[in-house]
Amino acid sequence: MKKLFAATAVSVAVAAVPAVAYARDGGKLPTCTATFVDHPENAPSAWALDDFTRTTTFAPGDTDGTWKVHIHDEGHFTTVPGTTSDSGDPIKLKVTGSLDGDGDYTVTSTAGPKCADAEDYKGTDGPTTAQWPLHYFAADTTAKTSDIDPWRWVYQTYCEKMIEDSRYAKVDGHLTGKDCPTPTPTPTPTDTTPEPDPSSAEPEPSASETTPSDETTASPATEAPAASPVKKQPHFTG
Repeated sequence: MKKLFAATAVSVAVAAVPAVAYARDGGKLPTCTATFVDHPENAPSAWALDDFTRTTTFAPGDTDGTWKVHIHDEGHFTTVPGTTSDSGDPIKLKVTGSLDGDGDYTVTSTAGPKCADAEDYKGTDGPTTAQWPLHYFAADTTAKTSDIDPWRWVYQTYCEKMIEDSRYAKVDGHLTGKDCPTPTPTPTPTDTTPEPDPSSAEPEPSASETTPSDETTASPATEAPAASPVKKQPHFTG
């Protein structure tokens, strides 16, 4: 999502204005959820289409009138053959993998955040990621947001992984749309030992065969040896 951010991001200086009282007094801030279907990576020449859920959380900023906003994206992507991924590699095949991302903003607003209704977006519908938090502060028409910074997105299939992170000057890893066979789990071995055949067991001896006569087996009792003293073990507390 790096290039999409760069194309639409607007850097805004954060100014101190009066904060919303309930947030500073420990009031509960909302958690907002939005879903995306077929969201293009770097439209219009998208190298992948994303399906994911975005969770947005809020916290009071370091100064009055500012808010810390965090987004977390989790879902999957499907590559578009014939395009080029953000790692600079041509996409060869249509493959699907997982995506996981996070980003932070600072918003200046005299009003507190409020979740929007029915946030289900398809394609390029919905606010851009660069300006994402502002629609939650619609009560303040003068609200402004910083660039998204820092941010990090991870795209992964069974055999490829690409990481985009604002703290580095390059994309880590490669994503080419390589065909990755799904690993086959190793079957758990089962016990094949046959059950014993009851008919082949030796018969139990009868009582008359095993019980010796009192006259022939009795022997004088022997005196038990004196018990040896047992050394007490020390007690450890640590």
